[in-house]
Amino acid sequence: MIAARIRQSPAALSAILARKAARIARARAEEALRARRGEASRWREPRLLWPLFAKD
Repeated sequence: MIAARIRQSPAALSAILARKAARIARARAEEALRARRGEASRWREPRLLWPLFAKD
């Protein structure tokens, strides 16, 4: 059986996941807006392609 332990409280883990989800949602919304406008620059923005890995 696989056992897992988290070092943080469940509330802290929830906050981390919520921040990540918000970051992905913002990137997706901006990418969709640029796609509607036909902007090719959306493919050159690392924060839109990899929102969890790019530095802001």
